[in-house]
Amino acid sequence: MADFSEAIRLLPRTTLAYNNRGDIYLLQGRYDQALADFNESLRNDPQHQSALVNRGMVFEKLGEVAKARADFNAALAAPQKYDSAKWSMDKARERLAALDDTSIKTVPATTTSVIALPGPSSRNDRRIALVVGNSAYENVAALANPARDAALVAETLKLTGFESVTLLTDLRKDALTAALRDFARQAEIADWAMVYYAGHGMEVGGVNYLIPIDAKIASDRDVSFEAVALDQVLNAAERAKRLRLIVLDACRDNPFANQMKRTMTLASRSVSRGLAAIEPEAGTLVVYAAKDGEMALDGEGRNSPFATAFVNNMRKPGLEVRRLFDVVRDDVMEATNRAQKPFSYGSVSGRQDFYFVAGK
Repeated sequence: MADFSEAIRLLPRTTLAYNNRGDIYLLQGRYDQALADFNESLRNDPQHQSALVNRGMVFEKLGEVAKARADFNAALAAPQKYDSAKWSMDKARERLAALDDTSIKTVPATTTSVIALPGPSSRNDRRIALVVGNSAYENVAALANPARDAALVAETLKLTGFESVTLLTDLRKDALTAALRDFARQAEIADWAMVYYAGHGMEVGGVNYLIPIDAKIASDRDVSFEAVALDQVLNAAERAKRLRLIVLDACRDNPFANQMKRTMTLASRSVSRGLAAIEPEAGTLVVYAAKDGEMALDGEGRNSPFATAFVNNMRKPGLEVRRLFDVVRDDVMEATNRAQKPFSYGSVSGRQDFYFVAGK
């Protein structure tokens, strides 16, 4: 797993490493992460037979028989250009025969299902999203849910009509910075630009940071070198014409806080366990999974309380985006017995309504 992740970091356009890492996730039963990796492998090479077969097996595990059949048939039709071609074709035929014998009708109870949705409120809107989930931290304990949360959010965004959804997991600092730079170029011709980040975040001296998986933070002065400032995220989305939306499930307990030393020159600089309040420019909405200065829960299920509430409400037709996050707040507070309160900052035009899914 570590070697494949490193290969992906060195060569983000790789096909084989995504497929092989997805294979491990599939064997572990981590279907959301496996699906995300097979999707990325096929984004780089849509005719990669092994990735098509592997993704088909994930769909089969999830009970999505039609999608599984489509991938197995696509694998049989694809050109045989990899060493794994014979295995891929034999496995595709085997699974198609098995699906002809039985019909999988239920989704395992441990899996979060994603339903088909009606289209977005305006087909003329060009909507793009960057979705990042950092779980595999190298210098502090790993987080269980961010990669799964990111995969779930990315898949749901696609179903609500986003034209481009880039899903990335377990990013080191250089990869996170590169992803934001690429996204900024896309945002210049977009109507909606959304960034969703799940993972560790922290505030030092009133500045908020997202924490890459390779961060080594021994003192407060390390943060600006090791982490990515929230301002960079805001800048990446700032050129979108109608709506800039930043969603941060990044207020989890800061594992660096106890090991951080404060520099003598700036002894008054605060180090918070949450994120600091912000005032983004008009047209930008920033949503925290937990109010400034407070902590968000990673959750004991497959997904965090915030990601679960966000995805469930994103699917609902006719729920305007400001109202949507009010409902998300209520759902999270109820799910956590009021231990966690999401909060929104910023403002968008009162003359326009924004919907993930238009009303019927």
